[in-house]
Amino acid sequence: MRTIYDSVSPEYIYPLSKVDIARVRKHVPPSIWETIQYIRFGFSSNSSHAGRMLGHGRNYRIRVNFCVKRVEGRLESPLVCRQRQYIENVKRYGGKPDLAKGVIMWDLASAKQYAMYVLLHEIGHVVYAEANLPGSRLRCRTSKEEDWCDAYSARLMQEVG
Repeated sequence: MRTIYDSVSPEYIYPLSKVDIARVRKHVPPSIWETIQYIRFGFSSNSSHAGRMLGHGRNYRIRVNFCVKRVEGRLESPLVCRQRQYIENVKRYGGKPDLAKGVIMWDLASAKQYAMYVLLHEIGHVVYAEANLPGSRLRCRTSKEEDWCDAYSARLMQEVG
């Protein structure tokens, strides 16, 4: 499993480091970890997803679409969508959305918590797929799966700390 960080200009930072990924690895079953080809951190303002899990052959690829920008002594990220669930999750992990300006204000600890939530949620999709649809990479996600992945992420966030 590789960890990839897309290149960003110097005013941007990724809240999660490879040390954080190593901490996560201790709480994910090896059989799941072995199916993850890579975890890629980047940011695309053209995407309405904070994270994605894609099946690729017998493996999975995870993308975390989140980084923060240093602006006048504070951290902010663009608002990628206005869906209620997205806004609720941002607030739950300490983000302060400014819908009028289209940005979210963060402190580093909150940005790290949110990025960890997104990563663990996407790993949850891998766990769910392997448990419920082994070998099948073509599927539609359901609200049941999303709820399961949210619960998985919340549980692992407690374990990882």
